[in-house]
Amino acid sequence: MRAVLYDSGAEGGLVERGDVPKPEVGPGQVLVRVRAAAVNPVDYKLPGMPIVGRSVQGRPVGLDLAGIVEAVAPDVSVLKVGDEVFGNCSRGTIAEFACADADKVAKKPAKLSFEEAAALPTVALTSLQSLVKGGVGEGSRVLVLGGSGGCGAMGVQIAKAMGAHVTSNCSARNVDAVRNHGADVVVDYSSQEIPAEPKFDCIYDTVTSPDSGDTNYQPLIQTHLKTGGEYVCINGFMLDWVRASMPRWLCSSSMVMANHSKSDLERIAKWVDEGKIRPQVQEVLPFSKDGVLKSFEALKGRRATGKLVFSIGQ
Repeated sequence: MRAVLYDSGAEGGLVERGDVPKPEVGPGQVLVRVRAAAVNPVDYKLPGMPIVGRSVQGRPVGLDLAGIVEAVAPDVSVLKVGDEVFGNCSRGTIAEFACADADKVAKKPAKLSFEEAAALPTVALTSLQSLVKGGVGEGSRVLVLGGSGGCGAMGVQIAKAMGAHVTSNCSARNVDAVRNHGADVVVDYSSQEIPAEPKFDCIYDTVTSPDSGDTNYQPLIQTHLKTGGEYVCINGFMLDWVRASMPRWLCSSSMVMANHSKSDLERIAKWVDEGKIRPQVQEVLPFSKDGVLKSFEALKGRRATGKLVFSIGQ
């Protein structure tokens, strides 16, 4: 099969091959004929991570997919051959076929194309699970930091679907887009301050990171969060990552890393069917090494305001 693989010895750290063995379905798995796949920042970061960087070599790039079930393991009863699905595969997705755990994919919303569905899994799951951790519900006041990015845009929509009042910030050129996502209050960070009153029940931070070019919004915990409110983030500084990697009985963490859950995917699909959330596809790129490298450059340059998706085939 065709696939774009991690290869530290190749130019750009990737190689495109047409002779990759088709994966064989294992216990608890389904074989998916991939119709579309999407990338996330973690995809270009994986090769540089200790231990993990070596383990991904020779594996297809990508975690998110949408496609058609081609085969099912004997112990899988929730899906059948021919089902259209979307979700996650840790074994790589920018390939013609992928073996996914049956509990990490769900039936694709009928109203979405494969490309639109592939844009959903990681960003929607991360945002949903962050907002659940933040205790968001009907009437909550939520601040979504970075409302024009992948997780931020989905965070605004999901918070609204959960019944919250949402404030979000972004650059001036993205104000209308974030308002269209459903934000009640949109703050242009280049010229406006985030209002400190009334205070927020939950701050969902998709911006703060070790990158010196990113704003550190953690001080808002002291100035903008209600007593007893929750600050949740998807990135952070070294201490945040250390705390996130430790057992919960040892220390708490405000960081959320997506748990690829079938039940959460089904909840997201229901909101899509109800018209409460919609995927944000910025560009559909060619299924090639050059296409993947282009997507990585866009992600590194923080130029993406929607998902970068690959159309894999018919």
